[in-house]
Amino acid sequence: MSIALTNKQKDRLKVLEPKLNKAIQEQDFENAANLVVDIQNLLRPTKHYVRLVQSKNKLYELAIELNKCDFALNGLLSNEQVINKKTRIYIETISLIAICYLRMKEVENAKRYIQKVLKNHTVIIKTQKTREIFHSEIINRFNEEVALATLTSIQSANLDEDEIERESIRIIQTLTEDEIYSMIGKSSPQATKDLIYLVYEYSTKQLPSAERLALPSPDQKVKDKEVGLTVFESVKRVVYNSLCNPKSDIYKTWFNNGMQVVLSKGYIKSAVISCLINIGFGVSMIAASIIALITKFGIEVYCTKYKPKYVSEIRNSKL
Repeated sequence: MSIALTNKQKDRLKVLEPKLNKAIQEQDFENAANLVVDIQNLLRPTKHYVRLVQSKNKLYELAIELNKCDFALNGLLSNEQVINKKTRIYIETISLIAICYLRMKEVENAKRYIQKVLKNHTVIIKTQKTREIFHSEIINRFNEEVALATLTSIQSANLDEDEIERESIRIIQTLTEDEIYSMIGKSSPQATKDLIYLVYEYSTKQLPSAERLALPSPDQKVKDKEVGLTVFESVKRVVYNSLCNPKSDIYKTWFNNGMQVVLSKGYIKSAVISCLINIGFGVSMIAASIIALITKFGIEVYCTKYKPKYVSEIRNSKL
């Protein structure tokens, strides 16, 4: 049984929790970790474990995004043990564990948690429709993690900036958006398509037949355009902050001087290539296609339309 928070504690949380959200958005891991410690010192003595886990899960999802997967997994597995299985925060926690295992390329461990997420019928969900939307969105997130895991390596990647720049210009001038997505799919290794198929098929098999039949088939999900869309969505989790953080050089340049200056200085190309190299992503044609798509969209549209959604946002809006 939790103990009621004092007014002083409530006021302190009103300061700490928004600061944590801001640190998460800015991917400031060190600041976020310190804020979670402060929040824990307030909430643990009064046994407000659900509220504490909500803050911790935000930190752990940021850790996954920054490839600090061991840190994230240890914390998430601890959270799983203290949270009531009939709560929404439990679904969020086990979803993040599945994502963490996928990012770590531990598919068999991930499958156990995917099953827990999709077969959980103890959490009260508003309607069947909202349950179906949640399932669809979380399965898409699993697909994105599979794509990212198969296209990255712990070893440094080698990408030729000049070659990628030439190719991205050619793509912008000659291909439509749909054709670019198809090109990304064609350029993706067979191993990526195979694992997307495997995890997607396994995920949908956990659903009731009517719900499963309403979703695309595994064969549809590995068509070139669909794979391209999945890969692009997965990579945005890596490059978004570099392009769209108001403190970034690109965003400031765009905001103050317009898109032409951003393009003339090659900011998008440099930022995307730097982010991809950091995660060991070495497929030049996909890199060029991603740069082409972002350039076609423009910074404003890309940053508005393609903001990555955290699992807590899926859980809060859909359940």
